[in-house]
Order: sequence, then C-alpha cells, then structure tokens
Amino acid sequence: MTAAMTTEMRKTGVDVVGDMPWGTHFCVFYETKADLLETLVSYCRAGLESDEFCLWVVAAPLTVDDARQALRRGVPDFDQYLIDPSIEIVGARDWYLQDGKFDLRRVVAGWHEKLAHASTRGYAGVRVTGDTAWLEKNDWRDFCDYEESLNQSIANQRLAVMCTYPLEACGASEILDVVQTHQFALTKRRGSWEVIETAGHKQAKAEIKRLNEDLERRVVERTSQLTAANRQLTKEIRERQRAEEALRRSEAYLTDAQRLTHTGSWACNIATREVLHSSEEHSRLYGFDPDSGLPSFEEFHQRIHPDDQQRFIESLETANRTRTDFEVDFRVVLADGTTKFMHALGHPVRNASGDAGEFAGISMDVTEQLRADRERETLRQAQADLAHVTRVTTMGELTASLAHEIKQPIAAAVIGAQTCLRWLGREEPDVPEAREAASRILNDVTRASNIINRIRQLFQRGAPERELLDVNDIVQEMIGLLRSETSRYSISIRSEFANDLPKVMADRVQLQQVLMNLMLNGIEAMKDVGAVGELTIASRRDDDHQLEISVGDTGVGLQAEQAEQVFHAFFTTKPQGTGMGLPISRSIIESHGGRLWVSPNAGRGATFRFTLPIDLPGPADPSFERALEQR
Repeated sequence: MTAAMTTEMRKTGVDVVGDMPWGTHFCVFYETKADLLETLVSYCRAGLESDEFCLWVVAAPLTVDDARQALRRGVPDFDQYLIDPSIEIVGARDWYLQDGKFDLRRVVAGWHEKLAHASTRGYAGVRVTGDTAWLEKNDWRDFCDYEESLNQSIANQRLAVMCTYPLEACGASEILDVVQTHQFALTKRRGSWEVIETAGHKQAKAEIKRLNEDLERRVVERTSQLTAANRQLTKEIRERQRAEEALRRSEAYLTDAQRLTHTGSWACNIATREVLHSSEEHSRLYGFDPDSGLPSFEEFHQRIHPDDQQRFIESLETANRTRTDFEVDFRVVLADGTTKFMHALGHPVRNASGDAGEFAGISMDVTEQLRADRERETLRQAQADLAHVTRVTTMGELTASLAHEIKQPIAAAVIGAQTCLRWLGREEPDVPEAREAASRILNDVTRASNIINRIRQLFQRGAPERELLDVNDIVQEMIGLLRSETSRYSISIRSEFANDLPKVMADRVQLQQVLMNLMLNGIEAMKDVGAVGELTIASRRDDDHQLEISVGDTGVGLQAEQAEQVFHAFFTTKPQGTGMGLPISRSIIESHGGRLWVSPNAGRGATFRFTLPIDLPGPADPSFERALEQR
C-alpha cells in the first residue's frame, strides 16, 4: 500500500470535519434521531458521489426502512445507487451479533471482505457507519477492544469508519473509552456540531503538516537539480550532434559504411536532369565503374527497369513540386541482365531563395532482404502447416471428451424444449414459465455453438492472423474446452489470473494450440499418478514488463536433464506421443517474440512457462514481393 493512497483526501460530507484521509476512524455522539439522520445521510451521500461503496449498519432508534427513506429524500437518484448496488443497509444484530454473540475477528474480517468485493467492482474504497445502540453492558469491554483494533486494521486501507453512539446510553467512563479508541469525536453542543480531537490525532496532523512542508522543500530542490541536469544534457546533445555531423562528413567512413550496407549516396538537380554526386557504391549498384567518371542522369535512368521508370520520375517531380521528401521502390537491370531491387530516399536541398531543385539521398540494394523475407514467409507457412496437422491430431485424440462437452448443453436444450412444450400444452398455457424455459434453451444452444466455433477454429487451416487479444480470455476458453478431459481423470483446475493485464498482439488459434498442448501434457502427467491431480494456470506481468503464463501440474514430473530435451523434435516421454507438440509450441511462442521453458516443481510435477512481449513490431512490409516471385 503506497503513501499516496493513505494521504488521499476524501469528502466526509460533514461540514465541521471537512476532508479526511483513508484509514480515518471517528465517532459521533447523538441525542436525537434527527441529529443522527442529519449526519449519516450527508456522510453516505458524500461517499456515493465520490464513487465509494457505502455500508450502513442500523440500530434502534432507526430501522432499515428509516435509513432508506432518509437517503431517498437526501440523495439524488438514490434508487439507482440501491439497484447497482453501491450501498448496503443492514441491521446491527445481523452484522455484529451473528449467532447471538459478538465476535471481534468476524466483524473485522467482514469489513475487509466488503473492501475486497468493492475493489474488484472498481469502487474507490469503502465507507462504513455503524450504530452501537444494541450494545449491552456485558459486551462493552469486548467492543472497546474491537474499536481499538479497528484503528490498526483499517490503517493503509481504503476504508473509512464512522461509529455512532447514543449519549443517553453512555456514562462518563464510556465516553472516555470511546474518545480514546477513535481518532476524533463529533458531538452537538448548543445547537452546533463540534470536533473533539485526541492528543494522538493532533500529533498526527502536525506530523503530516511537517512531512508535507519537507516534501515541498525537497521538490523545489529536486526541480532545481533536474533543471541543471537538463541544461547539461542539452549541451551534451549539441556537442554530440556536431560530432556526428563531422563524422558524416568523413568520406572514408561513408565509403566503408556504404559498401558494407550496399547503400549509395547521390545528389541531383531534377530541373536540369543533372547528376551532381554519386558515391562509389551508388555507381556500383547501377553496374557502373566508379573509376570511369560520373555517369549522366540519362545513363542512370536507362538502368531502371522499363516498368518502373515512369513511376520513378513521377516520384521525383512530385517531391520537387511539393518540396517534400520522397521514397520510392524500383528495380535496376544491369548490363548482364541481373535484376536488383532498390529502395531510394531523397530530401530537397533548398537554395538561398528557398527553391528546391536539388535533391540529395541514398539508394539501397534490398534484393537479399526481400529474398530472406520470402524464405521466412515460406518457413512460416511450413510451420503453420505442421502446427495445423498437430492440432488436428490432438483434436482427434480428444474426440470423446469434446463430444461429451457438446452433448451437455444440447441435452439441456432438449430438456428445456420438453419443459417449454409442457407449459404451453396446459389448458391455460403458462406463458411466463414457457418463456423462461425458452430462454434456457437459447443459453444452452448458444453455449454449444460457442464450443463448436472454438473447435472449428482449431481445425481451420490458414495463415496466422495477429490481433490484440486478452490472454486471460484465451486461457478461460481452453479451460472450458478441456473441462470434460480433466473431469474424466478427476483433475481439478485452479486459475490465478492477474487483473488489468494489457492485451498482446498475437494469433488466437496459435495461442490456443500452445495452451492446449501444455494443458494436455499436464493431464497426461497426472492421470496415472494415483492421487488427485491439480492443474494450475496463472498469468502475471513479469519484471521485464512481459506477460508470463504458467501451466503447472502435480504429476510425475521430469528430470533436470530433460528440461531442454522435451523441446527437441521427436523426443517424447509419452507412450503414444509424436514428440512434436512442444517443439511446435516453442516455435509459435518465439515467433511472437517470447520464450517457452519448463522447470521441475519443488514437490510433485513440473511447470511450463512462456512469455509474450506487450509491444510487438508489426509484420515486415514485403516490398516488390510480386516482382521477386517473377524472377
């Protein structure tokens, strides 16, 4: 829990109190029912309007209905808050005296359970108020201990608690006990509400003020340091820019770099069609001898493939007319008939009057890069075909389980249809009951359809299609698909999903295949162990800002030396295994920019883990792919 959370201020709704931080625990002494309602309605309204979950524990002289009616009068759109529900109103005996006995640990645990539930629903925190009119003398000491422990229990939690005490039930001793166990007390004197602070609360406020002043001083100092560092950094950047400019002017460096990267520099005047500069490597790219002089613009143009010449000239003229950079892809045909694929970039060079007739740029030979892209695409397709065959084989092995998984909702739909017909077949058809049965039929048929669609996806064959995916959703889908297989061997599934995980760019079917393979391996390892097995699937964000998914089992485990062998093609520890599932799974994960590995558990079994980067680069642009295939 961070310090920023604990010092976050919340509106109390009580003017004399003002704002309060989370973890506040204070009390109110009241004399009349009107005073009590005045304070509590304002307190709850402030919480509801601040997106907090509110819990009001009611005791005599108030009833649950009194509280509800008072809130309806004092809180706009209260019924909507009640429907959400953003507020819960319960009786004090139901909350404090379950089984007729006050249990300190149970009550404190109840507050934290409400906080956990509210947090999962996105509320800012929980605001509580509870009345003590139900207290008997013999419960007083235990309740004081509860109030004291509550201070520690709600510290650094998104909880705020206001306790209300009827003055007529409190003597001097009880009032002292109450004040000592709360951070401050609120009471009405001579018609006005007043705050009574404890010494500890005053000291805490003074300490907070001192810490805030110290923080402001440190911020000023740090800002000054950062400003000085920024000036120094700016100076260093300028010096580096000058050094890089000098480096770029080094002809020897440029010559070596261009030769190694098959990149040549050039400059020309588009208006006069005059070549002003062509580096040695640039001339070589077009098949000219650098020692034979500077080729003319027309000579360079003639070496461009006839189908690309017009497009090349139009790119130059458009850039000259709009005074913008240009970028063009084209082919060069050498004297011996060899074709090269080129990528050129150009930048206008303005003269003193602002005209941009001259251009400087670079041309790069991308032939090998395109060939490599094509080979990688061929390899990806082969891997996709192999992965498809593996998926189909695995799905064939699961035919019985998948059939059972589909038959369940279909059987339920048949029963629902029979029930619907029975309700409609009465002398006086019971339409509401029939409608409800029809609704169940729709849900069951939809469930069966979803299962069939997921199975169909895994059978489909095609190129990988990457999209933004919620990994937790993919895991849930596979858990549902393999539910019958785990039930068949009495294996339980435990999921531990991290919330608010970012989506990843991935292929849905390929991730499903990896998860299915890892889950089936876990089931295979546990089905003959003889003890109740458990498959644990977890997701989290690791220290390298990647998503990590783990699939652990309590099966036979594996030897340390097998941790890498299992990813070798055709290596298997299963009697009927092909030895291809894990190598394919690793290939899929690596193609997504992640990694897959396995390690033995401390007890029984093993755990497979794989990572996926949160930000993945898009697929490479296959420029001139059609032309390359025609070569």
